[in-house]
Amino acid sequence: MSNMTNDGIATLSVILPPILGVEIVIGLIGNGIALGIFCSYRNHWTSSTLYLLNLIIADFLLITNLPFRVHYYLKNEVWIFTKTFCHINLFMLAMNRTASIIFLTAIAMDRYFKVVHPHHQLSKISISCAAKVAIGLWLTVILMNSHVFTLEHSQNKNNSCQSYNRHFEPRAAATWHTMLFFLEFVLSSGIIIFCICNIILKLKQRKLDQRNKVKRSVKVLVVIVLMFTICFLPSIFMAIAGLITIKISSKHTRTIELLLHGSFAFTYLNSALDPVLYCFSSQVFLNRCKKVLCQAGWFQTFVTEGPNESLSRYSEQRMKTHQPSTVRN
Repeated sequence: MSNMTNDGIATLSVILPPILGVEIVIGLIGNGIALGIFCSYRNHWTSSTLYLLNLIIADFLLITNLPFRVHYYLKNEVWIFTKTFCHINLFMLAMNRTASIIFLTAIAMDRYFKVVHPHHQLSKISISCAAKVAIGLWLTVILMNSHVFTLEHSQNKNNSCQSYNRHFEPRAAATWHTMLFFLEFVLSSGIIIFCICNIILKLKQRKLDQRNKVKRSVKVLVVIVLMFTICFLPSIFMAIAGLITIKISSKHTRTIELLLHGSFAFTYLNSALDPVLYCFSSQVFLNRCKKVLCQAGWFQTFVTEGPNESLSRYSEQRMKTHQPSTVRN
């Protein structure tokens, strides 16, 4: 069993560091561009934009802590830093997961009220009010994950730093840790599915000239569902498998734990995929992102941004179309 465990740790030490390294680079570039674009048109922010901005903050908190996990796996799961910093590192990782799930849910609910209940007070929420909501959500995220500082993160040795293992003491904090891991995913998934189903029903009822806004909201929620599936579902499956394995037999428990730790690479992937959501959420963001990539030489053509520029280009095309007939007259 010891040899199998050592082999599993060695495998993770080979596979996880390059994967996490790629996620760090993509996350830094994507979220850095996104932050610059959002700040460039801050006078046109909406409540949805503010929630997206908080998602960027959550991603940067994750990205700044991932290098320490890369180092940890490169050292074959040996934590060379202090025990206090281990607590901080795991707290930041847990907080990012919760914050990402909560703010993705907030974006879905914001779209739901604006499309399905356009006259409701929540659909007309101001930026200042949305900022207060965001602060409240952050406080909730911190309180929900503060128990991480009370858990024992070493596993049969003093130089490990794991958030999930079978050696947790059977106390309230450990029980809450497990419950939160499942509840935050299940409850948020239920809310998002409810939102997308109601928006799709609204899409069928809307008139043709009102369908574009609804279609964009559907696309945003579809991207959120895909992100939930890709980033959070693998770790949920592995955690369920671990609980079942513990109930049946402890023979393969350590193997399940190693697979669970490996599945967290999918969770950390959300920081790299979030910029895709930003593109679907705002046409202005998408156009400005294309402009940045065009200036960097990634695209040869440039897409104009904003309805005024599109109208101007349309007017110029109409003038060119009518110019020959004017000359003949």
